[in-house]
Amino acid sequence: MEEVNLFRQTRSIGPAKSRFALEFRHVRKAYSQTGENEVYSDLAFQLAHGTFVAAVGPIGSGKTTMVNLMSGLERPSAGSVIVEGKDITQLREDELATFRASNIGIVPQVQNLIGELTVRENVGLPLHFLGKGKKERVELTQRVLERTGLQEDESRLVGTMSVGEKQLVSMARALVCDPPILLLDEPTEALDPLIADVVLGILRGDNISAGKTIFVTTHDRRVVDLAKRTMRIKKKIP
Repeated sequence: MEEVNLFRQTRSIGPAKSRFALEFRHVRKAYSQTGENEVYSDLAFQLAHGTFVAAVGPIGSGKTTMVNLMSGLERPSAGSVIVEGKDITQLREDELATFRASNIGIVPQVQNLIGELTVRENVGLPLHFLGKGKKERVELTQRVLERTGLQEDESRLVGTMSVGEKQLVSMARALVCDPPILLLDEPTEALDPLIADVVLGILRGDNISAGKTIFVTTHDRRVVDLAKRTMRIKKKIP
């Protein structure tokens, strides 16, 4: 296991390349203007293209915050977050939404699926941000439903599904636009072993065959063993 203190991290994770999939440049994140509840003070690191990183650490160490900063769901208090060569901290919200749909697949810890919509409708939602035509949306959605084993449930309302089933729907939605980066926040914690194996198989296949960059926060030993690198996030002591 590679132990990394992210509060002083400056070296790259993964093979050296001229461009990185993800970069944090002197990122500071606090949840108050006075500096209280500071999660990161000066965070700087890079993730190379095709890296599969498992981030582990105690509750409150900032794992979910890191995923949110990488995806642009939260903005840093200072510093820059560079994704595929673009500083996403400089994008307007509409620009960020379009960029995220093309480049980042997110599986959040707290699901944000729409319970009143079907599995198919939830999975295909990111394609609308990209302006895909109906025929292409149908084809891409069907492809990912089959890949994740959800084709028989495509007409079910998501609100009627179990936690594990919803997690698989969230995974399918993250994959539907075929993004180069996947960010997953504890994706297997609430899954039964069968569904967890499906998720892990997809991650391994996308990393090896498609060269996707994958960042996963986890406490699951199976994910840690599957990853190429492990980042141990140490909780900041006040």
